[in-house]
Amino acid sequence: MANWTGGQLTKAGRDLQIKVEAGQCKLELTKIKLGDGTENIASVDNMTDLVAPKAVFGISQVTAKDGMCTVTGIIHTGNVSAGFYAREWGLFARDPHLGEILYMISLDPNPDSVPPSSAALKQSATYAMNIVVSNATHIDVRIDPAGLVDVAMLANGAGLVQRSTRYELGDILYDTQLARHDLRLECVQAGTTAATLQDLSSVHLGQSITDGTVVWRVKRLYTIDGDMFEIDTDGGIMPTAEPHYSVNYELDEDGNIMPKAM
Repeated sequence: MANWTGGQLTKAGRDLQIKVEAGQCKLELTKIKLGDGTENIASVDNMTDLVAPKAVFGISQVTAKDGMCTVTGIIHTGNVSAGFYAREWGLFARDPHLGEILYMISLDPNPDSVPPSSAALKQSATYAMNIVVSNATHIDVRIDPAGLVDVAMLANGAGLVQRSTRYELGDILYDTQLARHDLRLECVQAGTTAATLQDLSSVHLGQSITDGTVVWRVKRLYTIDGDMFEIDTDGGIMPTAEPHYSVNYELDEDGNIMPKAM
């Protein structure tokens, strides 16, 4: 479960804020980055970029009320080349003298995972942060039209395992630490996941994993060699011990299970 710290301005961000407050320029926000670096919040003063940037996306919306400005950006997992845990959030702005700068950083010691484009489930996640402003008219934002398509939350839409979260018997989820994208975790004992990340890099099909009070069993959504899957009575795609194809479903060019063209 995400637990972002309050955003902290970099030195360049504070210098820009002084110019904005003095009426010398507007606060022109340009983009957002996510990364999986592990810097300390006290060390961000002279940073010009995230420690380990993994994804960059535009700003979709900015709202200002009662001296607080909420900046929202949307990341589409189809644009993520490799899955990662979002530990760093960086907001960038344009300084009239320095050009684009890293304006603010927020860190998450209990990060959520962002799946790669190769994952079977492609969704979007909304990231929003509040910044203090004295006058909303001093804010100028570069809005990214691509960020206005979908505001579905990644955790709910993509079925990702979250930390310190309760799951029930039969829940089936995905974790980006799984070595294979066709593997899923099925809850075989209800409970609450641990607060710390789990190392799933070496798990194998059928293995049971204790995660806090939850017990997961590793299952396979489908395989690309043999393509063993079936549609159960509830319409869900499930592994099958018998190597046969569903007559109504096939793998598309990206490896996703899709209804077969009739």
